[in-house]
Amino acid sequence: MIDARLLEWARLPGPAKVLAAARQRLEAGHGMAGSPMRVSLSGPERDQVGKLLGTKWALSARQVGAKALAEAISTLGTDLETLLISTGGPLRNRPAERAASLRDAQHERSLAVTALVAGGVCLESADGWVTRRGLPRAGSGQLLGLAERCARVWRELPGSAGSTVLLTVLAAAALDDPHALDRGSAAALGVLRLLGHDAPATAEAWRAVWEESGVVCDPVSSRVLVLNVVLTGDAAGCRLTQAAGAEPLWLTWRSLSGTFRCDAPAVYVCENPSVLIAAADQLGACSLPLVCTNGRPSAATRKLLTGLAAAGTTLHVRADDDAAGQEIVSGLIAAIPGIHLWRYPLRPPTQSRYEEQDLDLLLHDLHQEPTRQ
Repeated sequence: MIDARLLEWARLPGPAKVLAAARQRLEAGHGMAGSPMRVSLSGPERDQVGKLLGTKWALSARQVGAKALAEAISTLGTDLETLLISTGGPLRNRPAERAASLRDAQHERSLAVTALVAGGVCLESADGWVTRRGLPRAGSGQLLGLAERCARVWRELPGSAGSTVLLTVLAAAALDDPHALDRGSAAALGVLRLLGHDAPATAEAWRAVWEESGVVCDPVSSRVLVLNVVLTGDAAGCRLTQAAGAEPLWLTWRSLSGTFRCDAPAVYVCENPSVLIAAADQLGACSLPLVCTNGRPSAATRKLLTGLAAAGTTLHVRADDDAAGQEIVSGLIAAIPGIHLWRYPLRPPTQSRYEEQDLDLLLHDLHQEPTRQ
C-alpha cells in the first residue's frame, strides 16, 4: 500500500514533472544513479517538490538528484518504480521495444522483397524498392501489403516492349478495381518506383512514364506522327491515313484499335518531327512512308510499329546518335524482330550526332519516283 500523502504529492504539477523525467530515464534503460535529472520547474513547482526533498533543496538552485529522489520516496515505505507504476501504468522497456521494432521492420522488408521477386521483379530492384522513402513504415504490415499489390500489377504488365494495355484494364485485371492505379494511388506509385521513376509531377509526365512500359493512361492522348503511311483494315486510323494524303498526321492509340496493315513493303522510322516535316515539305507524296517516334516511343508508336511488322512490313529505324537515341533504337530492336537500321550505327556513341545533321541524306533515302499512271 502506497502512503496516501505520497500519492497526493505525486499528483501535484511539480512532482508530476519530476516523476515523468524519472519514468523516461528508467524506460530508456538507465538507473537512478549518476547525473541529476534536468527538469524545468517554476517557483511554486519547486516548492512542491521540496516537500519531499526538503527545504534546503528547495532553496538551492540544484537540479533534482535521481538517487536523492529514489531515496526520499523509499523513506515513505515504497520504491520509485512502484510509485511510477501506480501513477502512470507499467514501465516500458524502450530499448527492447526498439530492438523488436527493428527486427519486425527487417522481417517485413524481407517478406516484401520475397513477394516482389515472386511477382517477377528482379532481386536488385526489389531490394532497392523496400528502402525508398515514401513507402509505408516497415513493421506495420502495410509495406508487405503494398508489395503484394505491386507484385500482382507487375505480373500483368505488357510482356514485351511492343505490347500495350490500358491502365484501367491493368488495374482491373491485377487488383479487381479499374481505379486502383489512378494517379496518386499508393499502388500506382509503388509500381512506378519499381520501374525506376519518382512520382510524376504533372499529368503529362504521369502518362509518359506509364507509356514507357506500354501502359496507356488515356487512349486519345497517346499518339504517333506519320507521313504517307496508308493503312488498310477496320481500325479507325485506316480511314484517317487514307484521307490525309501527303500531310503529316497524328494517329492516337485508340484509332489503332482493330486490324490494320500497310501495303508498302517498307516503312521508315525517325526520332525527330523535323525530319518528317522536311519530308512533307520537300518530298510530299514522293516520300516513302515515314513514322516519327517524337522522342521515346509512345504506346501508340509501339502499337503501330508492332502491328506493321507483324503484317510483314519491313521497318528501317534510326534516331539521334546520342545516348537517348541509342536507347530508343535498341529498345525497338529488342521488341520487334527483323528491324533494319537506317544509316545508323548501333553502338555507344563517341560523339553525339543528330538527325538534322544528316537531313539531306535521309531525304535522299526517302525520295521515291511518283507512280506512273
